[in-house]
Amino acid sequence: MKLPLVATRLIIVAFKLMVAAIVVLSILPLLTGGIGLDLEGEDDGEMTLEDSTIRVQMPITVRNDGFFDINDLQVSFIFMDENGTLLAESEGEQMDIPAGEETEVSIELALDLLDLDQQVRSDLIFNGTEMMFDAKISAKYTLDMVQLSVEAGGDMGWGPFINDLQVDEWNAQATAEGDDRFVSVPFSLRADEVFNGLQTMTVTEYRDENGYTSNVSQSVHLSQQVNEMAKIPLSQEAYDRLLNGTANATVRTTLYVLDCSTYDEGYLNLGGGGGGDPIWNLQLQMGSSNLQGMGGSYFVSIPFSFQTDPAYQGQLADAFVEYSDSHGFHTNVNQMVNLQENGWAEVQIWLSPEAYDTVYNGNEMVHVKVTMTYEHWTGISEQDYSEPWGVSP
Repeated sequence: MKLPLVATRLIIVAFKLMVAAIVVLSILPLLTGGIGLDLEGEDDGEMTLEDSTIRVQMPITVRNDGFFDINDLQVSFIFMDENGTLLAESEGEQMDIPAGEETEVSIELALDLLDLDQQVRSDLIFNGTEMMFDAKISAKYTLDMVQLSVEAGGDMGWGPFINDLQVDEWNAQATAEGDDRFVSVPFSLRADEVFNGLQTMTVTEYRDENGYTSNVSQSVHLSQQVNEMAKIPLSQEAYDRLLNGTANATVRTTLYVLDCSTYDEGYLNLGGGGGGDPIWNLQLQMGSSNLQGMGGSYFVSIPFSFQTDPAYQGQLADAFVEYSDSHGFHTNVNQMVNLQENGWAEVQIWLSPEAYDTVYNGNEMVHVKVTMTYEHWTGISEQDYSEPWGVSP
């Protein structure tokens, strides 16, 4: 049995369906009566994070539709890594279900993330990973004369719990406060609700082509949408280079969670020209993309950002955006873009109903490419994207 990569709430549903499949397909045919399962109870269960331990709790109502009592019904789970190392186990309490009655079976699982290998933990948090499991259900039937024990195994996707860390260098601002100089760089990320409130640390580093470096650390409390600003101190010389366009700087934000880290970085140049180019720092902003369904018509809105040399601001450039998915759908759109110092543009691309369903109902990979042209200059940014899509009303 192989279950797809799922989000927190769907992990709970997947557990329920897994137990149902084992009971119905394995135990039920052996009984002369029958077992009924209620998967639609008011309490769908919950997943929580306590310190470094993920706890999953969910109830399943089991109904005995047979002629004899079911005794000592027990559900157990074991989760392992790809090497078969035990990561977590859960052994439920034994339950009796008299004939014609029902009872609630509580399934609980605790996974301490710090017990995982660091690479496994990092993949689970930031990328999503698969874990192997063994599940066992045992029970006695027909006046305890028949004892049944059924085991099943497979793998199941967990995570990612934190994703889409993005440095919005296109929206950076240089400021002077008395004798102090700073560059403020926004960054954003998303966290699954199970990580809500978890305190983490970020370090944002600035480096220019002269070898100058500076950084700032800050505490970040996770939520489903995090928007923060890193205010990095600069020397007067570095500040001047940034403003006159000779810094050619890189800014990187690193997020640290439970001894693991991930980062995003971007090219930063607020003034002057980008190495003589009229436009530079062209970037797709897929984290801000969204799907739209309007009266049977379907679209995806895709934003992109760029920076423009002062000599070319106010002019028009051509943007050609291409979109394709893994099922052969391909489309494109042309749009004229007004060149601004810190430019932001958004295109609407028509989708077929099938292409819309591909990304709305699944976690499919799509490929997006923007080609921007001004006179003899051409810039390209492209990205494979498979994060959850927002849907606008």
